[in-house]
Amino acid sequence: MVLQYAAQGQSAPLRRPISPQQPAWFIHIDSWNQADPQKIINMVPADIRPYVVFNISISINHDRLTSKWLQAEYGYEIAKSWLRVCAENRVWAMIQQSSGGFQHFSQSDLTVYEEFYRDYPNFIGFNYAEQFWGYDGSLQPPSSGSYDAISPPWADRINLFANLLQLSNRYGGYLAVSWCPNQWNPNINPIGMLKRNAAFAAACRNYTENYILCEKYTQQSYQHDMESTCLGAYVSGYAGQYGIRYDETGWTDSSGTHANFTPATGIAPHLEHIMFTGQTVIDGPELIMTQSSRELSTGTTPDGFTTRRWEFYPQFHNVNVDLFRKILDGNMRIPGRREVIDRTKVVLIANLSSGSNQDQYSTPQTLFEGLYRMDSDGNYEFNKSFFKKTGRYPAVPIVYQLDDTDANSFAVKVNKSDYATRWPSVTSKVTEFNTLFPSEYTGTLYAGRHENGWVTYNPYKTNQTATASIPFKYNTCTNMELSYSQYSAGVIKEYSNRLNVYLNNYDNVLNTGLKTDIIRVYGASTQPTWSYTDRASHQASTVTSGWSGGVFTLTVQHNGALDIVINCAGTATGRLTAYTPAVLNAPTAPAVYAGPLQHEAEHFDFKSINGNTANGVSGAVRNYTGQGYLRFGSNAAASIRDTVNLAYAGTYQLRTRYSVTGGNVNTIGLYVNGSLVATPVFTQTDSLSAWAVQTQNITLNAGNNVIEYRASAAAPQNVYFDNMVIVPAGSGGNIIQENTTGFCSVNGTVDTNNGGYTGAGFANTDNAIGNGVNWKLNFAASGTKSFTFRYASIDTRAANLLINGAVVATHVSFPSTGSWTSWGTVTVYASAASGTRDIRLEATGTSGLPNVDYIEVVGGTAANCTTGLSTLMNAPAGTDISQKLTGKEVGVEVFPNPAQHQVTVRLGSRWKAGDQLMLCDATGKPVQTRRIKSNAEQLNVGQLPPGLYFINVANNSGAHASLPLVKQ
Repeated sequence: MVLQYAAQGQSAPLRRPISPQQPAWFIHIDSWNQADPQKIINMVPADIRPYVVFNISISINHDRLTSKWLQAEYGYEIAKSWLRVCAENRVWAMIQQSSGGFQHFSQSDLTVYEEFYRDYPNFIGFNYAEQFWGYDGSLQPPSSGSYDAISPPWADRINLFANLLQLSNRYGGYLAVSWCPNQWNPNINPIGMLKRNAAFAAACRNYTENYILCEKYTQQSYQHDMESTCLGAYVSGYAGQYGIRYDETGWTDSSGTHANFTPATGIAPHLEHIMFTGQTVIDGPELIMTQSSRELSTGTTPDGFTTRRWEFYPQFHNVNVDLFRKILDGNMRIPGRREVIDRTKVVLIANLSSGSNQDQYSTPQTLFEGLYRMDSDGNYEFNKSFFKKTGRYPAVPIVYQLDDTDANSFAVKVNKSDYATRWPSVTSKVTEFNTLFPSEYTGTLYAGRHENGWVTYNPYKTNQTATASIPFKYNTCTNMELSYSQYSAGVIKEYSNRLNVYLNNYDNVLNTGLKTDIIRVYGASTQPTWSYTDRASHQASTVTSGWSGGVFTLTVQHNGALDIVINCAGTATGRLTAYTPAVLNAPTAPAVYAGPLQHEAEHFDFKSINGNTANGVSGAVRNYTGQGYLRFGSNAAASIRDTVNLAYAGTYQLRTRYSVTGGNVNTIGLYVNGSLVATPVFTQTDSLSAWAVQTQNITLNAGNNVIEYRASAAAPQNVYFDNMVIVPAGSGGNIIQENTTGFCSVNGTVDTNNGGYTGAGFANTDNAIGNGVNWKLNFAASGTKSFTFRYASIDTRAANLLINGAVVATHVSFPSTGSWTSWGTVTVYASAASGTRDIRLEATGTSGLPNVDYIEVVGGTAANCTTGLSTLMNAPAGTDISQKLTGKEVGVEVFPNPAQHQVTVRLGSRWKAGDQLMLCDATGKPVQTRRIKSNAEQLNVGQLPPGLYFINVANNSGAHASLPLVKQ
């Protein structure tokens, strides 16, 4: 399992791999919308959802003088709550708790970061947005207008990035960073991050696959420089994935001012970068509250409840969703990194260590001039347009260094120090590029090709038509002519006897009528046939055709996306035939989440209540979770409800967080799936900010369950509801003390020298990594169980929880209790199959475990250690195995271990011919399975990737041995 790697400090497989075959779209659950995560998840179409990573976006809007958060007051609580909803739905998620230099979590302590990785199997990392501003304010004098206590030193942030990459590598997650430049910050751009911080550069080399770098369109300048520096990190081997985060904020019209924005402007950069520069990550678009999703006015359910509502904007469906579906249908194929390098050919290396910041970290000022920069545009801060005048030349990356074999395969490598002598003029540069990249079309349209796919768009910000004449490379007709209206863009796939065309120009802001694009095909032997299909949801397109003088003309009047197929063939020969088909593999869903579920009261449906506070930042009540709370009021008709989804039926503990002043309230009934199950007492709290928890055991079904609080009479006081948390429960936990049934052994002693323990003593492990305590339990049914450990420790220690030798919870933290005689508890939730199971708590640090007084298990009973299913391990799972394993009780030897090629499994007398031998990877997935034939079995592991594996042996009597194997 991934947690096993984390516990042992090893690299873990990516939880959610990202690649051209499994691209990712980060869709935001945003605190600016006071979003209900469940409703945002529900809004995502089912065909796209497997590829989506929900980005829990926490605003950093704050008061500079007081450091008070003004939009998201309790960032950690929001992140935890919303992540639990994502886990409940088994969807992938990450947390964006930072924009610019500001963030909600620690700049140096990784405890919270690791908590999210450790506790949530659907969590894949941290997203740091627009990392170009907000730094070094804490270094200014407090009297300065630039002082900001929560604006960290930039150097500290890059050190944090290095540490987060290492942490993410241990857990199989990601650090995502988005970058946008201007004239004041080249020294902290992707080149500057690597050049100025050796630890970060080393982390990017060592943990490349865990680093995602996105270009973010938030600034109105340095547009091509942004692309080159971000692309450069990817192709040079310092970032594992490359992405785009489109943002209306960075848009300028033809006058260079931030005006006349339309969502259609984002189509072209998505098409170009996905199909040509290998972007596998799409983030956004922004601004979220104006381009992605918004909260609507409340609605009313059929049974009279008021419900909050959200929706995606029309442009989100007609541009962003539709573009992503073109990736999924294979029309927009994402090339691999080596493909991008081979197509790009030219790379610049930022080798200067003196001069201005632009000299050391930016692209040369005139690099794009004469190539693809628009002729009316400028350089650096005057480079306002990301549109390109031609698709003849690929984007030119600039890199810190070339890290690996693929990176060093660029055909042309130019040190920045040689730029001026190699290309003393724009003309000399263009001449060499023209030799490297022969012209494939003529005209004013952008048209670029990779294999049989053309990306085409109108690059003008003025209301003018762009045209092109494009000789075919694959189709046997002669050529096509294109004429596009403003902001029209498309993908054309050539085949020998047809063209597949995708066009999109959706505009619901500036020009909302139909716009005209024209496609002409020359050289067809017979009149082509054609068809079209409108996509997404927009006004109907009008498409007409003509055939005259051997020229086929298709006139397309549209405002939105459509697919067109033109069946056409000619007599041309010598056409290209080879191309790479797109292959998409839907990512697997996260593991079933076994921990607490949490729903915020401000998202509940309600009727006849006192009020709902969607965001409490400006109110008097403090210490709420999420973004707000609900005020139940005193109305006898008041009611609130929500729905929770469970993987397993059973008894659960409902923990309702509330506050009430002025007296107790006992007039609110608790209903589960329509039935009254309790009338709890909400006991008076010291203040409305002094939240309490009302606990009630309830029986829930697998699937959806409706939980409702309904007034039975007028309430004497106004109860405030903050959230409800649902955790597995039972009729009472079973406590297993030392030297009683269920307690099997300790790698140490049972002691009595520290007071405060219960039972006969406490388990005291020897001080070494891998030591632990073993219990045996019987579970009547499969499902989520709770394991509570009563312990004492003078320092914070960590442990893994294992069931039958497999790690089910990693790096469980046992905080210091202050002394050996002060006792506390830690609870872990994990899923366990029915039957008799071996339970082990195993130290991950050299100090061993804390002193353990007992284990309390809800959902399981103590079993005899000498009967039932036996998991026999002769070495702790956390042990670094460097020698031959032996074990008289196990009767299994594995050698050599670690191994590179052949492994011998020697079996003792307890194992017979016909018993099962299985080699599993760290996730428990079988790699090799066979029946035992002799007492010495050979396994070939030479083709397996390095990592941790398990050799499992089992017989029909219920015995099971599990031994770790390290493949080098």
